[in-house]
Amino acid sequence: MASAILTTGITAKRHKTVFRRELLKARPAVFGIAVAYVSTSGFHLMKAILAEGGVTEVRLVTDTRDAITHPKALELALESGWNVRVVDSLSGTFHPKLYAGAGAFDTSGQISDVSLLVTGSANMSLGGFVKNGECGYWSTGLRSRPSAEQAWLDCWTVGKPLTPSMLNDYEKRFALRNRHRSPLDLVALGVADEIPEITKGGAPKKGIAAPKTSQKAISETSATVAWAGLQSFTGEYNLQIEFPKEAGLVLRRLFGRLSGDGAVNIRCSDGNVRQFRYKYYDHNGMFRLNVPNTVPLVEWARTNKAGIAYVEHSDEPDELDFEILKPGWELEEIVDRSLALGTWGRTPTRLFGWY
Repeated sequence: MASAILTTGITAKRHKTVFRRELLKARPAVFGIAVAYVSTSGFHLMKAILAEGGVTEVRLVTDTRDAITHPKALELALESGWNVRVVDSLSGTFHPKLYAGAGAFDTSGQISDVSLLVTGSANMSLGGFVKNGECGYWSTGLRSRPSAEQAWLDCWTVGKPLTPSMLNDYEKRFALRNRHRSPLDLVALGVADEIPEITKGGAPKKGIAAPKTSQKAISETSATVAWAGLQSFTGEYNLQIEFPKEAGLVLRRLFGRLSGDGAVNIRCSDGNVRQFRYKYYDHNGMFRLNVPNTVPLVEWARTNKAGIAYVEHSDEPDELDFEILKPGWELEEIVDRSLALGTWGRTPTRLFGWY
């Protein structure tokens, strides 16, 4: 294939298969990637193919303005020795999809001796490489390509080198943006690959393991929401909800420095502010939130042992909201969001999560 316009994911051809085949033929020494969005699965796919092809240096430039590119993917790219730049300075989205294999980068980041060029619709994601219907221009063979070299340099130059501080700030912005996206939109945008299938009880089916740290979209240090199932709790007088470690750490950060008795004022779903108490228990590694009996639906939770307790740092500074949610679409939206982002876990009796 010297050059061709190809569709992938529409006929039997998959983008991943064609890309791997052509890269192994071309065997470029270096590779430049300029794409709008990158997912963690897209990063792992690309890294494996480039390693198989013997690529020695990788440069990536991608958009962060839309908060769709996965911060974990950027972190993994840096840890893998990739040279990473990000773009959030344009009036719109940084939206190219340019993949260029070449002989070398010069000191300005320019490529030379291009042997593989792909440009089209595919982002560096599971959707782009495996699932979606895509269309692109593919060109192979060692030759001088002034327009391609200039297009790559334009993309590379507009990016800013990604630093750990920038990545930390971006993770927080990513968390805030995805707090308001529906779970289905998270999958459609490529932020998440899928939402694990759940049982009628609202829990992932048996055999679906809770995500590992590397699979979680955001850490608890960037989250603004924590929730826990109400299938089990303690307390004969006040309802005492136990939050396992990750969700509990989110609450501890949101609550800030507490008094000796752990008192914290939180606004409830009826608009009234009540005093809760929050404490960590060494014996079981759980954080416990004591909920006043006057909070709406406390008695319902005691009787039914269902639903979730939901705590959110509101968009207003220093304001916290608490709500008990019965099973229904609103609860499912919250749980599915955590399932899509990989920010969930489970005890023997219930689910918990954060985002």
